[in-house]
Amino acid sequence: MVTDDEEEEEAKKKIGARVRVKAPVKVYHVPRVAEEVDLCGLEGEVKQYVSQWKGRRVSANLPYKTQFVHSGGVKFFAHLRDDELEFID
Repeated sequence: MVTDDEEEEEAKKKIGARVRVKAPVKVYHVPRVAEEVDLCGLEGEVKQYVSQWKGRRVSANLPYKTQFVHSGGVKFFAHLRDDELEFID
């Protein structure tokens, strides 16, 4: 059985990894883009594993903070689950 600490350490090893979104996920918060953006197929980089807030453990349902670059060089973040990502590194 995997403990929470072991699971967190394993997830933190994925920080900096290149990923591709493999699930149909739409976001509406991309700067300078008026319409929705479908992340499916986009590649990005895992920047943070969100497991603590103010020193307390939290059970984030979208724990991987991932950075993407949209057309025109617009950078944005999206929080995703492990099953929505394909690790390509």
